[in-house]
Amino acid sequence: MKKFFKNALKVSVASLVTSIILYVVIIGFFLLSVVTANAFGTVIKIVVPILTLVTILGFIYSFFIKGKQKIPFLTLHFVSLCALVNARI
Repeated sequence: MKKFFKNALKVSVASLVTSIILYVVIIGFFLLSVVTANAFGTVIKIVVPILTLVTILGFIYSFFIKGKQKIPFLTLHFVSLCALVNARI
């Protein structure tokens, strides 16, 4: 684990992949929420805080990436944070 957290690019990529998976889970449960609205509420209460923490972690680690890959990762994590903030309003 120590080597993983020392490599900012790996942490940022893992964070981005996890964020995408969690967004897919939210959309999937939203599409199935016609049948079970209670389950959708429960999933949202669990997934959104995890998604927020993972996105913030990836955004912070994106600042430590060296090279040309820094800007795309910063942009993707920033867009994800903006989507989360807009969804909560």
